[in-house]
Amino acid sequence: MTRLAEEYTLAQQRLHWLSALLILAMFPMGLVMARTEAADVRAALYAAHLIDGVVIAVLSVIRIVLARRRPVAPPGLPRWNGALNGAVHALALLVPLVLALSGAAALIANGLMPAVLQPGVTIPAVLEDVRAQTAHRLLAYGYLALLGVHVVGVMRYQFTKGDVMRRMGVWGFPGVSTATGRKTRGGSQA
Repeated sequence: MTRLAEEYTLAQQRLHWLSALLILAMFPMGLVMARTEAADVRAALYAAHLIDGVVIAVLSVIRIVLARRRPVAPPGLPRWNGALNGAVHALALLVPLVLALSGAAALIANGLMPAVLQPGVTIPAVLEDVRAQTAHRLLAYGYLALLGVHVVGVMRYQFTKGDVMRRMGVWGFPGVSTATGRKTRGGSQA
């Protein structure tokens, strides 16, 4: 059963921001590892990308369990926006699990699992089986777009309707006070 609340718990807030930092690290890591000619750098980045992906997947499972206690949707959202809000939040938790599986599939399809974690392993510049790698890459780009929608939605709400950043533990962010409806320079004015 889901318990609705006004804010996310401290654990949910911390897991959200930790996940965000790890996810932000994944994109440049993935781009560089797929393009670098330096074999030692490529091997280190593949290992780091794999470890980071596993950690993100585990955090996603924990966040899904903790999502049973989630805040109500921010006030004043039209029905379509509330549905979009719910879908974006659900996908933001589920897609990392699919990305972890597709990344593991790419490594397995190319005979690199678990060798990728061994020191001194050579990762080819071009993987032989590109289908799993292509699926992983396209899903990652789709996830990046989803996260962009999330950030734009949060900022739109923050600056036009209310102090939604506070729900994720970010105080002092300029926006609109949910109590007064007036613009603020440092977060809610209750």
